[in-house]
Amino acid sequence: MDYAGCMASYTMTEANKKTAEMVNEARYGHRPVLITDHGKPAAAVISTELLARYEALEAAADKAVIDEIRARGPQWVPADEANRRMDEILAEADAADQRR
Repeated sequence: MDYAGCMASYTMTEANKKTAEMVNEARYGHRPVLITDHGKPAAAVISTELLARYEALEAAADKAVIDEIRARGPQWVPADEANRRMDEILAEADAADQRR
């Protein structure tokens, strides 16, 4: 992933000391502020505006998928296949929740 769009980058140690500065950079700079741990990206501080935009994009993508499924119409799927698919969907949802 490319983090070039970040305005600033702080180590975990710096982030512990400069929380207000990071929040202000994200809020007023309108760009994510990257926090690194041992030189690797660990987290980002973003403005509430940017968070709202990300959430709107995610909702739009979800709606597009639902619309596509509805356009296909009902499809018969054997119970074992349906259960397998549901397990996959739930595992993906759990993994996404853990990443957040």
